[in-house]
Amino acid sequence: MNKKEFIEMVKEMLQESLGDEYSVVEYSHVKNNKKPLSGLAIQRIGTDLGMVIYLDKVFDEYQNGRETDKIAADLYREIRNAEIPKELSGDFMSAIVNNYESAKPMIFCKLINEKANREMLREVPYFPFLDLAVIFYIQVSKSNEGEMAITIDHKIMDLWGIDSQQLYQDTIYHMETSVPQQLQSFSDIMEGILDEEEKIILREIGINGKGRFETTPELYCLRNSSIFGASSLLYGDTMAKFAEQEQCDMLILPSSICEVLLLPDDGSRNYGELQDMVKTINQTEVSREELLSNSIYKYDRMAKKISIAYQGEEL
Repeated sequence: MNKKEFIEMVKEMLQESLGDEYSVVEYSHVKNNKKPLSGLAIQRIGTDLGMVIYLDKVFDEYQNGRETDKIAADLYREIRNAEIPKELSGDFMSAIVNNYESAKPMIFCKLINEKANREMLREVPYFPFLDLAVIFYIQVSKSNEGEMAITIDHKIMDLWGIDSQQLYQDTIYHMETSVPQQLQSFSDIMEGILDEEEKIILREIGINGKGRFETTPELYCLRNSSIFGASSLLYGDTMAKFAEQEQCDMLILPSSICEVLLLPDDGSRNYGELQDMVKTINQTEVSREELLSNSIYKYDRMAKKISIAYQGEEL
């Protein structure tokens, strides 16, 4: 059974389980960096909102021997557990889509690769930033299971009657307080996520006198609390303060759309080798839809400006 046949089969099974109250239709979407996804759009009849379930990974599970009945049962539970709250339909959605002031506290931005998303960028307002692009979305709701969001396109901008410059300025101002920048050393992050046995192993490899891991002593993570934390590059003075503290420029390694890594630049760094490292990690460790760039950036502490230090290959 190929993927198309699999999706059609799951669609029929879910439609039978959900009954006539729901509409279940096939859905395809090209996500960040031209990542194609296929699945089903499920909507309760008579409501404005629905949900999309992507089936690409589920199809892989099927190919690895998972039974279709169990797959359909799990998807059914997922749909039932993710019912759209009544307060997010009808008048509420109409207000945020048609009224900019109502939507403004819920607007956030994210960084994506510009060249890898040329087609998508034709449909939305965006700002170029280095070899990246800043796009905007309305965060309708957020929970431990994920978030519901609406990408802001030209149609919504026409309804709001504002220009891109105002959208950008208002969004950055809002994000500076709602999702402020966070800077944390990589060793502190490792301490926080490792269990005691893993910490013991690292301590055997070697720690410094203060009891901190020296696996990557100069590497720092910059992000914010949104799921697209790399957008923190666009605002705040954390980078400037950190560069002054270290008395040097900062190299910026694009880890993913979720965060970037900072490396103090003492003048001895080989940019080409760093770029090769970023490219290798992108190819082996980062999913296609979370890739940001293969380039290396640099923050000049005197000019207080970020530029491309080493241009990487296209994604």
